[in-house]
Order: sequence, then C-alpha cells, then structure tokens
Amino acid sequence: MNALDWLREASRQPLVPVYAVFGDDAYLVRESIHAVTQAVFPGSDADATISRFAGPATDLAAVLDELFTLPFFSRRRLVIIEEADPFVSKHRKDLEAYVERPSASGVLLIQPKQWPATTKLARLVDQSGLAVDCGALRDRDTPKVVTWLIEYASRHCDAHLDSGAARLLVDLVGLELGILVAEVEKLAVYAGESRRISRGDVAKLVEAGRVETIWKALDAATTGQGATALKLLDELLAAGAFPTPLLAAISASLLKIHHAGRLRAARLSLDEACRIAGIPTWAVEKTGKQHAHLGPRRVDRLPELLLRADLDLKGGSALDPRVILERLMIELALPRTD
Repeated sequence: MNALDWLREASRQPLVPVYAVFGDDAYLVRESIHAVTQAVFPGSDADATISRFAGPATDLAAVLDELFTLPFFSRRRLVIIEEADPFVSKHRKDLEAYVERPSASGVLLIQPKQWPATTKLARLVDQSGLAVDCGALRDRDTPKVVTWLIEYASRHCDAHLDSGAARLLVDLVGLELGILVAEVEKLAVYAGESRRISRGDVAKLVEAGRVETIWKALDAATTGQGATALKLLDELLAAGAFPTPLLAAISASLLKIHHAGRLRAARLSLDEACRIAGIPTWAVEKTGKQHAHLGPRRVDRLPELLLRADLDLKGGSALDPRVILERLMIELALPRTD
C-alpha cells in the first residue's frame, strides 16, 4: 500500500500481525510507523509495550522472545526492527516461517529500505500482513499529494486549503512531504480566524513569496534573456532559497511547456495545446514566445535537461548547486539552433 493511502486509511484498516514499512522518505516512514502504533494501541500510551531493535545488531531469538511474551499492560505487544535490511537478509527463512505462523499477541513491524515484491517473504506479508511503501514521491504522485495536503489541513489544522493553493505549494516546495506539512501548519496559523488558505497566501508566505521571482527568472531564460535570468536566480539564492525547491518550481512550468510543445507537434493549435497542458489562458501568448525561442528540438529535450539537473543536485555531480541551476538557465537562454 502506498504510504499516503495508509496514512489516510489506517484507522479503518484491520489490524494485521506483520507490517513492512519500507522506503527512504523519513517523514513517511515516521508517520507510517506512528499510524501502525495507533492501530495496535488505539487511544492509549503504548510505550511500555513497544520494543525497538536495531536491525544490524539484532538477534532473531531476542525478537521472537518479545513477540511471544505476553504483555502485562495491554492485549498486544509491538516489536519494531529499525534499519532492518541486514536483519531481513540474515533471517529471511525464519521470517518467512514466522509470517506463516505469527504470534497471537505480538505485532511485528519491519523497517527496511529495500523490499523487493518478488521475494517469498514479501508475498507472504501481502497475504497475511501489510507492506507500506514509503519510497520517495514522484511527479505522478502530485495529484495524490495535493489531495492529501487538503485533507491534512482540514484534519490536523482545522483549515481549508484551496486546491490551487495546494498545487502551488507543491510546485514551490517540491514533493518533500515533511516540508509541505510544515508549510501547511505555518499557513494555517497565518490564516487565523478565517481558517482559509488561498493561493495568494501561499505565494506571499512560502519561500518568502519567491514564486514570482522564480517565474520571472524562468520567463527571462526561456525568451533569451540569460543575464536577467541569472541575476534573478542569484537574488533568490542570496535570499536563502534552497536549490531543490527552486528546481521543483522550474520543472513544474517547463514540463507544461514541453507538453504543449509535443501537442503542437501533433498539429494542435497553440490555444488547444496550452489548454490540455494545463497552461492558463493568460499565459498562452507567452508560451508561444517560449516555444519560438527554444525551438522544437530543445522543447523535446526539456525533460532530459530537468532530469540531469535533478540527479546532479541529488549527488550526481561535484558541481556546486548554484552552478547546476545556472547551467540550466544558460542552456534555456541560448539561441535556438533548429
């Protein structure tokens, strides 16, 4: 199950004897484990009946002793194995046997980074337990994240987050759920008694209102004004903007430009291509100018350019993050060659 679905539905899901919470998104892992804890011990203080083990240094016998020892203060006991990849690799056969005949009072939660769905252990957990995928979110998850943020604002902050505001928030911050949640909570405080968070609130508060500057820099780069684009980018970075959210905002706009360009190559009109790509009517003329500057070949390569920048920012290059973003802006601003 996807972690976002689990966080929404945990209270309505039946309790199972084994959970595998896997992936590398720290926020999703933490919140998913908390949701399991609430499912095992609804509305109670569970610390006394939770045992935590460090996977790299954990002995199987100690884990099984905890699982089969009857708890004193609760009907159940929860055993969590953190950083469980080496533990799973070492004791896979024994874990398979346990999942087939689990403890009646103990609940086992395994937290590995990797959880290949093709293994026998994963298939057994799918049959009698639950695997929660906490992997890094991707662009295809954006609609689900927007919906989740709206529900989070209502459920945890007693605030109404407009759908446009939620989408802008994702465009600005990227798919870093921990940061998104912090921003929603900050916006809910700002909204005050009105309890309504609008797109304007997001543009004003998130990243100190840098959205307008990001778009101005991108508009300059995609119409050949490289010096202006670099100047605006420098202002953003000097003001404390983080490169990863900046690239996320840039990517959201450039992928729409790419989508519209592909539709135009399929003989759709500029207006129709922009409508399908999600570009507002007020930006249609500007999109036409961007296509004219970039040229069809570079419009086709926009996803490739963005992927390279994203991978470089995440450790694929020794270049300074500023240089990576500047290189992207320069590549966009160069005259077209086709």
